[in-house]
Amino acid sequence: MLDRRTALKTLLTLYVTSDQATAADATADQVTTPLGRDRAATGVDVMDMVFRNPGENDAATRYVDPVFLTERQFDAQVIEHAIEGVPTFSTFDPSIMPAGSPQSQLAAQLQSEIGAKIDAAKQSGLKVYAWCQFVILPQALLKKYGTEMVDERGRLDVRRPMTQNILKVFIAELFAAFPRLDGLVIRTGEVYLHDLPYHDSGLPKGAARDAIQSATAITHGESSHVALINLLRDEVCVKSNRTVYYRTWDFGHNFHNNPKYYLDVTDAIDPHPQLIFSIKHQSGDFHRLTPFNPSLATGRHRQAIEVQCQLEAYGKGAHPYYVAQGVIEGWEEYAWLMPAGAARCLQDVIRDPRIKTVWTWSRGGGWAGPVIQDELWCDLNAYVIMNYARDPAQSEAVHFERYGRDILKLSDADTRLLRQACLLSARAVLRGQLSNLGVNIDVWWCRDNTMSEPQLRDIVSKGLSEAAIVEKQEALGMWREIELLMSQIRFATPERQSFARISASYGRIKYAIFAAAWTTLLLDQEGKIHGGQHRQRIRKAIEDYDRLWKEFDALKALPLCPTLPAPVARGGTAGLGAAMDRLRSA
Repeated sequence: MLDRRTALKTLLTLYVTSDQATAADATADQVTTPLGRDRAATGVDVMDMVFRNPGENDAATRYVDPVFLTERQFDAQVIEHAIEGVPTFSTFDPSIMPAGSPQSQLAAQLQSEIGAKIDAAKQSGLKVYAWCQFVILPQALLKKYGTEMVDERGRLDVRRPMTQNILKVFIAELFAAFPRLDGLVIRTGEVYLHDLPYHDSGLPKGAARDAIQSATAITHGESSHVALINLLRDEVCVKSNRTVYYRTWDFGHNFHNNPKYYLDVTDAIDPHPQLIFSIKHQSGDFHRLTPFNPSLATGRHRQAIEVQCQLEAYGKGAHPYYVAQGVIEGWEEYAWLMPAGAARCLQDVIRDPRIKTVWTWSRGGGWAGPVIQDELWCDLNAYVIMNYARDPAQSEAVHFERYGRDILKLSDADTRLLRQACLLSARAVLRGQLSNLGVNIDVWWCRDNTMSEPQLRDIVSKGLSEAAIVEKQEALGMWREIELLMSQIRFATPERQSFARISASYGRIKYAIFAAAWTTLLLDQEGKIHGGQHRQRIRKAIEDYDRLWKEFDALKALPLCPTLPAPVARGGTAGLGAAMDRLRSA
């Protein structure tokens, strides 16, 4: 290991080199930034990220192309590409990753791949930030120094001096490897190791590691956040003159959705113009029946608002699901879900001086499928949200109309039909997959390409079974109307025409399956709890369910049809299909 004096000297050299490169890039950016990319009246930056799901291949999307992002007038791009694997810690202890080792070869490969993405973004005039999970470190380093980095329970502790020193080296080596990088997007709430076989997020346990980790940097609540944020503020913002987007996302009633927790942490940090707290727009994950995030537009610090455009629990772009109006103007369920006077949507906070950035997750999130070949519905959401953030003086409806006219090249009449279908999709998804009856439902029962058995006890116990069955039929009627509207719209290309119609049919069949399944499950539970004979209706619903799956299988044979979900729970365990089989044989 290098002695402390040598290590400190090396770190200072890295910072000076990085600062010089940053200054040079700032000058270059003034020249290369395209004309016309003036800031919106709100002063809000807009940036985009394609989330590369851990262990999966990159999505086929235009949103990874910096030229496309520039044409759409984004200000910045977030790159998610296992950047945690780049630092070799050669400035701290060369034995951690010996030259020529598989670990160092992977680090070099990642540096080359990420560097090419950064260069492409900078060449297009974009700022570029790297998605970075904290804390992920080489297994060899953790094995050698881990006992000095953990608390009394053996958990990695960001407050320990050795951990702090190692993280400083990590940051310095990152910016030495990528001098053109504008900053980091910090993720602590959940950590994934799929693409980093030689790294871990804690002491080696001897057994096979779990690639999915939770909150590895935050083992001591608020004090862990404060220690890590102060380190990042000093090392990235102050010393390196770069930006930190510190994401509040976590689980439970903590940093992300508890305003008191949020203020307890952030009030302990001195504000800095390049320290920004990034918060999902909803108080929880990207779901319906979820209030607007109460931590937005509070506290002393700048904030960013995150919006997902390919909703992982609602088809992932396989069928129409327009979220931009709900994000911008508030969801219809907020009429009964949220108190009067509370901020409910983007338009309530976008002009607050603390809001610095709106960033879209144009693609990605969740796991596996459905896989789409046309990103129409994701693109529509991203376009309207991004343009509204840049120009909130224009309504959501105006930005939608521009998308229809300028991007899709539709006539005014067809744009109106498209808008009618899209607004219907938001109402149909709420009623078809969840409920607007004010009942408790696990919003995760259907996600990605899986369908669990929905838990409907609250509906039955409140005597709302028939109302819920009617609600599902109302949703199905909306999907039939969406299908009809799509058949009337003339899109610019045959391929887009075909996808739009197929995706509408996809949505109609999927939500018809939900209607049949919910009818079956509700009537079964109703009979068990309240008595009554519903066997004939149950038999008819099961017949509908089986017929609809055959129709779904026929649809998937069409060239542009997205991949289908399966009636199993996440992980392949028993799900909706098993529940229906149970009742089929009852």
